Amino acid sequence: GVEFVQFAFRWINCLLMRELRLASIIRMWDTYLAEPNGFAMFHIYVCAAMLLKWSAQLRAMDFQQIMLFLQQPPALQWATEDVELLLSEAYMLKCLYHDAPRHLHKN
Repeated sequence: GVEFVQFAFRWINCLLMRELRLASIIRMWDTYLAEPNGFAMFHIYVCAAMLLKWSAQLRAMDFQQIMLFLQQPPALQWATEDVELLLSEAYMLKCLYHDAPRHLHKN
């Protein structure tokens, strides 16, 4: 399996600047600025929404394919509407899980 730290370091530290076009980054950061702790907290939900978007594709890949895909995801071709949909999905995840810390514990 792929560990989050193996691919997400760049996503977190570079705030997806390498994965998205500048116009998309500006739109995303506008939302981050509007959200409480947007860069620190909401960004995590955006990353999770990206993983959910491609989960079916990722499950069909082997380790090397997954790593290459996540380092160069097909997000550079996204239109503004695609980024807005991603932000909406991230907001839904935040509403579902942010105040529910029990989802972090294993049974």
